[in-house]
Amino acid sequence: MNYKVLIFTLFLSNAIGNLYWVKYGWELFDYVSEAKTAALGQATSAYKYLSVSSSLSNPSFCLDEIKHISITHQSRFAGIVNSDLISLQLKKGKRLINVNLVYEGIGNIPDTRSALFDWGLDGEYGTNDQGENNGIIDPGERLDQNQIYYFSQKRIGIYGASIYRFNNFPIGIGIKILSNTLGDYYGLGIGLDLGINKNIKNTSFGLVLRNMPSSGLLWDNGNVEGTLPAIEMGVQHSFTFLNVNSLVINPMANLNLSMYNRHLDTQYYLGNLSFDMSFGIEGIYKEKIMLRLGQDSYKKLTGGIGLDWGKIILDYAFIPSSISGILANHHLISISFTIDWVLSKIIENRY
Repeated sequence: MNYKVLIFTLFLSNAIGNLYWVKYGWELFDYVSEAKTAALGQATSAYKYLSVSSSLSNPSFCLDEIKHISITHQSRFAGIVNSDLISLQLKKGKRLINVNLVYEGIGNIPDTRSALFDWGLDGEYGTNDQGENNGIIDPGERLDQNQIYYFSQKRIGIYGASIYRFNNFPIGIGIKILSNTLGDYYGLGIGLDLGINKNIKNTSFGLVLRNMPSSGLLWDNGNVEGTLPAIEMGVQHSFTFLNVNSLVINPMANLNLSMYNRHLDTQYYLGNLSFDMSFGIEGIYKEKIMLRLGQDSYKKLTGGIGLDWGKIILDYAFIPSSISGILANHHLISISFTIDWVLSKIIENRY
């Protein structure tokens, strides 16, 4: 579907459909990232590292030609939620387009809506006693195992980013399309991000406007879920030690201002407006070995390592559970490689 037609459909549905403002829906493009970004606490809106997936942090990171293709797998909540990210760059004339393909799947979700023996406190149906038909599991009530059904959720996203110049000033524009299948329901939506990046000597500044003016998800029942905009501001500085590029330290920080994402771990808030900080630091030794630490906006410590052999790069990230280990830890593994390297290996094995 042409994206202009999709945008028109969403705006039309906002006018005639049932519009609900929700907190979640587009977070798929926030936490499904490359291992490097996750290890740095997602504080990378100003850190322009040479990877196609960096455009998820800031759509203005599309100025450099990148030959690597990146594949990331993420396992969350003890394998209950699995997601994958494929990032590659396309070139149309002189224009560079970063393309990120995102997939997330959750299986075996129990549907208990029709399984409750809602008989009330006396355990007999039809007496209209206290607790009967109140939709709550009261003492003595239980679920009928034969009436529990299972369904799945699958979300597929496409994020395309490129640079456009306005009065010779580069602005990154990211267009994201989300397809959401939840049981028998289906939703399709589109969103828009804007980003800029400015370097002053060894310091980089980033600004990202997400979900501008709002992102919408149109469901097949006519409902529209809208997400309000958010702002990210970041700064990153590079320190070089020893010989040139022998040891580079990259500290960075992000400030996230959101009109919709206030949560229990929100650091500062004013009404529905939340302010959350995230931090990261990366050490690079001889451009080959990377050690990363961070703290994300949920106050969780993050970490990871990276190994760079030129034509192939391996990255790993670890994110601990947020609830005393009950929901288990998160692991991300990314591999980046060039097509030339893949072809050379195929030719070697053939001959």
